[in-house]
Amino acid sequence: MIHENVIENPASILRENALTVQSFSYDCAHRRNHAGDVYGAVEPVILQFCIRVNSPHHAKQFYMESILNNHFQFSFLFNVTWREDNRLSGYEDGLVADGYVVHVEEEYHSSKNINGVDQQMLLNVKVLVRNVTYLGRDNNLTSHFIK
Repeated sequence: MIHENVIENPASILRENALTVQSFSYDCAHRRNHAGDVYGAVEPVILQFCIRVNSPHHAKQFYMESILNNHFQFSFLFNVTWREDNRLSGYEDGLVADGYVVHVEEEYHSSKNINGVDQQMLLNVKVLVRNVTYLGRDNNLTSHFIK
């Protein structure tokens, strides 16, 4: 997970700013016409995710956003590759969610996960989504505005 919109300048994304997603839950239902095009209002959508935090600064950022009551962007990329200079090289697909942080909860663990990596500090975050842009291969983008 990257705490910004990767569409604008993907080559500027540094590996150190990418957070590891432990779990991800998102359910968006909308109507389609006979041609398969989306129409009508979409019900409010809550995006829930759990991330492993690299530093206390990352955790503080989520808390500040919940207080500010502004919308922010979160990019979720799958099967990411990095260049030698630790900048984003590519990804298979993903989504950019634009929304309001409505809940942040911390968990601390001193154990290791199934891959042997220290869990350390985990953040459970809930975002009230206002817009989702799906990122496909070859810069194929589809946006949905949520009422």
